[in-house]
Amino acid sequence: MCSFLEMKKITKSFSDNIVLNNVDFRADKGQVHALVGENGAGKSTLMKILAGLFTPDSGEIYIDGRRVFINNPKQAQQLGISMIYQEIRLFPDLNIAENIFIGREPLRKLKWVRAIDWDKLYRETRKYLDYFGLEVNPRLPVNALSIGQQKFVEIIKALSQNASIIIMDEPTAALTEHETELLFKAIKDIKKLGVTIIYISHRIEEIKRIADLVTVLRDGEVVQTCSVDQVDINTIIKAMAGKELEDRYPKLKVKTGKELLRVESLGFEGRIRNISFSLRKGEILGITGLSGSGRHTLAKVLFGINGPYEGQIHINGKVFKTMTPHIAKMNGLCYVTGIATGEGLISNASISENITLTNLKRISKMGFIDKTIEYRSSKDLIERLEITAGEREIVNNLSGGQQKKVIFAKWLFANAKVLIIDEPTAGIDIGSKVDIYNIINELVLSGASVIMISSDLPEIMGMCDRIVVMFNGEIRKIFNKEEASQEKILYFASGGEDSVC
Repeated sequence: MCSFLEMKKITKSFSDNIVLNNVDFRADKGQVHALVGENGAGKSTLMKILAGLFTPDSGEIYIDGRRVFINNPKQAQQLGISMIYQEIRLFPDLNIAENIFIGREPLRKLKWVRAIDWDKLYRETRKYLDYFGLEVNPRLPVNALSIGQQKFVEIIKALSQNASIIIMDEPTAALTEHETELLFKAIKDIKKLGVTIIYISHRIEEIKRIADLVTVLRDGEVVQTCSVDQVDINTIIKAMAGKELEDRYPKLKVKTGKELLRVESLGFEGRIRNISFSLRKGEILGITGLSGSGRHTLAKVLFGINGPYEGQIHINGKVFKTMTPHIAKMNGLCYVTGIATGEGLISNASISENITLTNLKRISKMGFIDKTIEYRSSKDLIERLEITAGEREIVNNLSGGQQKKVIFAKWLFANAKVLIIDEPTAGIDIGSKVDIYNIINELVLSGASVIMISSDLPEIMGMCDRIVVMFNGEIRKIFNKEEASQEKILYFASGGEDSVC
């Protein structure tokens, strides 16, 4: 019996690099089929072929028993295929409703012309927003939403197109625990409508919860396809990596030293209020919370992106009543951004240019950049962080895990002592996650300190010495590592009080 979707013997190469080699992939109606593999395994390329962004070198695609030819995204959409990408793909200056229905706006006839029916547009958008529990105005510009809320707008856009196949590429990478639960509820409802969902994720725990089947890709080939009920997490991880991963959270016990950073009564435009905490040498401090808790705003205030602020920031005992990125960098404070933000790297520049950008004086002679010094300096960090590309490689050609390592390398080049790391492993495969954790271990062993901002609670509990829980712009609770549990963190992240708990 044929599956609703069949991709047969799909092969794709870029230059001399074979990305997919005779890949077979099938999915049925009303089924969630997870597609997993390390960065560079070929899973996104396979789905971009289905979505019409790439054309295969060879192979065939069948939908409902009929062979189809997909040469562009429009043809894919006409065939009922919709893809929600890992990177946000919305028009930031348009409002929510305009983004959802762009190119498909409901029309009404006015004498001799047809005009957009704005009332119907906003009414339909409101129905979707209510379903997901999003209490936002459909007229609100997308750039006023959090990353998590923007992701839901993309999901709503796909659902509104009545797609029969929806591809979700790392859909929960920027979502909080609460938003993830809402998404899982929606997926279960969509399944009942007979929609096929292809779910790409590095979070294996999610796959065990939400998927029916799982296919593992490694080095461009299928190594395993099986029912989720018949396989455990460790087996999936081993199939992805080709080896056992002994410790997913390799936290080291590091003796903490003097206080490097202290924040007193920090506030910014009402978005964060009365924030106070300290950070010691060699410490990893986690900051977590639900969407809108203020954790990302706090990071940008500390680094001087957002300001002016109320309160004080102390770095090495020196008081700062104002902050800019330049002042922060000069005092050893840096901000390691998330991959999806586009803030961390110059995508069309080389690895070496990105790494050395934070300290151009070190590679300059008489005011001019010395390329020999630049390449030598970046090569040392490339080898140290095990970046699998040469110093002249363009950053945009790297996987997410490798790009994250380049961001770390550029701040190591700047001799940063306090690193604010935003979503350190979002959208990164399990093997690369361990690499990132080991880099963080190396940093704290060398005497640096880390503020880890993450929505991944197992990561926060596995790698942090203390955990700050935020709610509605305020710190609701600070846990020591031994005291924390997911239930306790979620209780305070949802607004719980110490006196009630």
